[in-house]
Amino acid sequence: MRASFAALFVILLTTSAFAQSRDSETVIVGPWAIATTYKSDEFESCTMGRSAGELGITFVRERDELLVVLNSPKWKLNRGKAYSVRLVAGSRSVDAQALAETKSVTIALEDSRLNARLRFANAFEVRGEGATLRVPLDGSSTAFQRLEACVNKRASETNPFVKREVSETNQSETNPFVKREASEANPFVASSRKP
Repeated sequence: MRASFAALFVILLTTSAFAQSRDSETVIVGPWAIATTYKSDEFESCTMGRSAGELGITFVRERDELLVVLNSPKWKLNRGKAYSVRLVAGSRSVDAQALAETKSVTIALEDSRLNARLRFANAFEVRGEGATLRVPLDGSSTAFQRLEACVNKRASETNPFVKREVSETNQSETNPFVKREASEANPFVASSRKP
């Protein structure tokens, strides 16, 4: 009885460890931690995070956008408020909105020229009315490359147990078991030519 209980306990621990590793995978690149997050076994985003003193810094890269999330336990922000900020990386600066939670802000990085400069700048500044936050970017060139590789790799992953929508033309080109017009490239499909 004890042996079967112990075996069941080990199986449950192993199963939860595998499930947990699918939810988040992390790689360390210099001072940055690159993590992959999944939601319901589907790719959600890749993140690149670190801290500088009491400032938490996380770049969030989804399929179509790049965000930066800044947080501090000392902040007392108005939740839901949008604060006007000026973003500076190298010689490039742009205006943006920082969307607030009580201890954090999220800023959409929509300017591709600013985003390109993040890889090579020493610091990223977020200038607000009350203060300028200096985000150190040491080691960010390699970390941003890994962040992009993370998104590119994960965005193309598929789950074989989930039904995917496939266009008729694409399916017929890649699946020799779907009926379509015969071609020289696919000998598995019957020819519709009349003898």
